Amino acid sequence: MFILDDLMFGGLRLVLDGIVAAVDAEIQDDGALREQLLEAQMRLELGEIDEAQFKAIESDVLARMREIKSQQGPLMMSPHDRIAGVEIETFESKD
Repeated sequence: MFILDDLMFGGLRLVLDGIVAAVDAEIQDDGALREQLLEAQMRLELGEIDEAQFKAIESDVLARMREIKSQQGPLMMSPHDRIAGVEIETFESKD
């Protein structure tokens, strides 16, 4: 009986952990916010909303994007990270 309970709760915990991870990823992704901003711009151009409504949507979306960026912090590398490749572009001077 206890083994069955452990298996059931272990499986349930695995599913719930997956859901939490997906929600966290969605919250930290600003792609959906960029799409909202693009949609608002299109609605403005089509005349579905006026400039004041667009500005309200824009300020809300940009504030949420800034909040996401501030929570992410600076990009850091651990000692185990490696740089896989570098792209270099050179320009010749015309002297």
